[in-house]
Amino acid sequence: MILKKVAKKLLDCDIVLKVEFLGTKVRAYLTKNYILDVYYSQTTGKYSYALIKDGKRIVGWDNAPHHVKVETHPHHFHDSDGSIKPSNLIGDPLEDLNAIIDVVKKIMDECS
Repeated sequence: MILKKVAKKLLDCDIVLKVEFLGTKVRAYLTKNYILDVYYSQTTGKYSYALIKDGKRIVGWDNAPHHVKVETHPHHFHDSDGSIKPSNLIGDPLEDLNAIIDVVKKIMDECS
């Protein structure tokens, strides 16, 4: 199962304290009280990644098809200012995780 591999990869990351499985989602508890939710459906290929702090999504990535004007449609990025931007993710959580962690670390460093 891909989510088990995702959890293992997350646990190898220095900012991850622990992970838990919530159905089709892995929740990673990060340093500085951040949470990273990783949802992935192998059946449909749908994904969603969200960085959360104090119960609010800070940034997120997904491939819901509703933002048709984004040049990387259906892949898109929800920025912290609420804007929708192109995403460089491909929809494979094992491949996408490195790029996600890079962005998460940058945000966590900026908010220190």
